[in-house]
Amino acid sequence: MISCEGVHKSYGSFQLLRNITFHIKKGEKVSLIGPGGCGKTTLLKLLLGLVPFEGGHTSILGTDMQNSKRYIQNEIFKKIGVSFQNGGLFDFMTVEENLNFAMIHMTEKNELTRMETIKTLLSAVKLPGTEKLYPHELSGGMKRRVGIARALATDPLVALFDEPTSGLDPVTSTIILEMISNLATQKEGMTLLVATSNVEIAIRFADRIIIVHNGKVIADGPWRSLLIEGSDWVKHFLSVRLIGLDLEYARDLNLPDEFIEKHWNSK
Repeated sequence: MISCEGVHKSYGSFQLLRNITFHIKKGEKVSLIGPGGCGKTTLLKLLLGLVPFEGGHTSILGTDMQNSKRYIQNEIFKKIGVSFQNGGLFDFMTVEENLNFAMIHMTEKNELTRMETIKTLLSAVKLPGTEKLYPHELSGGMKRRVGIARALATDPLVALFDEPTSGLDPVTSTIILEMISNLATQKEGMTLLVATSNVEIAIRFADRIIIVHNGKVIADGPWRSLLIEGSDWVKHFLSVRLIGLDLEYARDLNLPDEFIEKHWNSK
């Protein structure tokens, strides 16, 4: 469903991405994680064909978006849901109009179905009754949730989320993660990729994580295994945000027993 093969991306003399390679299958949930500025957002844009790159190959839903004709790209975009960091809402449209616009142009849903979808999604993201509000009347967290609802309103086969919880409080972050997972579960076979700098968000969202550092994929696999068996840098990067958490909360995250015993001296 999503493929990167040996991708290189530079800005002038600065090489942001080097030989990035990974593959994501149908129905997988994957977290793309790494330090801020490592190229996660750029990587999502490369997959969508929004940013050119110098070498390698990408495909999404089996299509090379970099080199496909516009009409082919448009057909693929109808099957993809995307939510960028700021929500990406049209300022001159209400919440309802933003969601409706996506469905009108990307699906064949009739008006009644579209209105039902809007109501269901806004309820799912804990924003019922906001249909007539404009983006400037919403908080940052509310905009983010509307953006995610819009990304899922078209029943996409693939959904990409860029820092869906950045800057949000823990309660709102949890709501958003659960909402994405629950709505995806209702759509059998949906493939999800979340880019985040937050280790806790990454491991809460998916068992499989892809870690990018210094322009390269340095780890790709189940986070529990990487936390115990990864390289020193990987283990430090994953554990630095986890060590010191409340013990019961650490257990709630399903951290490996070996990790808990080592850092909490408790069985």
